[in-house]
Amino acid sequence: MPVIYRMDQAKVDKIIQYILAVAAQGWGDYNSREVGPIHIIKYVYLADLAYARQNNGETYTGVNWRFHHYGPWSLEVFQRIEPAGLAIGASKRTITDTPYDDFDRWSVNDEFLQEKIYSNLPFPVYISINNYFKKFQTDTYDLLDYVYSTPPMRIAAPEEELSFMEAYKRHEEEKADKEILGQYKPEKVTVRAKKLRKKSLLDLKEKIQKKRGEKKTTALVTPTAPRYDEVFFKGQEWLDKMAGDRIENSEGEITVSDTVWKSPGRSEPNVQ
Repeated sequence: MPVIYRMDQAKVDKIIQYILAVAAQGWGDYNSREVGPIHIIKYVYLADLAYARQNNGETYTGVNWRFHHYGPWSLEVFQRIEPAGLAIGASKRTITDTPYDDFDRWSVNDEFLQEKIYSNLPFPVYISINNYFKKFQTDTYDLLDYVYSTPPMRIAAPEEELSFMEAYKRHEEEKADKEILGQYKPEKVTVRAKKLRKKSLLDLKEKIQKKRGEKKTTALVTPTAPRYDEVFFKGQEWLDKMAGDRIENSEGEITVSDTVWKSPGRSEPNVQ
């Protein structure tokens, strides 16, 4: 049964405003106070991803995310940036020097806005924005590289809708692994065992120091110069023949099948 998406505009606006409020803290370079539409959209996506991991694959905003050009994309989120920003007094600056068709930069001059907004957002949402913004700020390349590696993107092909269920499944597997590890209780080390271990380490340290104190004589080995005789050249000729024919330079065009998007190599965890 297909997933029915119903975007909650108020939730989207609140996340956008919180992103601008976090940027207003001025972490890193001063320019980090200004964020472009690409940054905002990706941080909204990461907030949805963090929420979905803990909520059975359901996103917080209900946005219909798609794999489009520079990663996860939503026209609806893009269209909410300006009204959400203006509602909190944000200002827009337009630039021309950008490789990503991302010309506007939004900022808000209110360092206390973050405290006013965060309580209206779920913990996974606001904490993910805090952490990711501290990590990437306005580094577009690293931010895009990271969102491309997230589970919803790894199992989708261009222009497909993104599913967050895989992220939820992996989160549950990680939780199960942690619970198993938490049940492991190492044996208690007795006082006697500790003393014996300490004595062994001291004995070993003493032996090492004694070894270092001993004078060593190192025999210098003079390498034998190679003989460039008939045997040498015949051997070289034989090795050249074993290598096969010389590879000539050539030009061409490589066509990659669309099936690569659904290959196991893309969807397996930790494969870059």
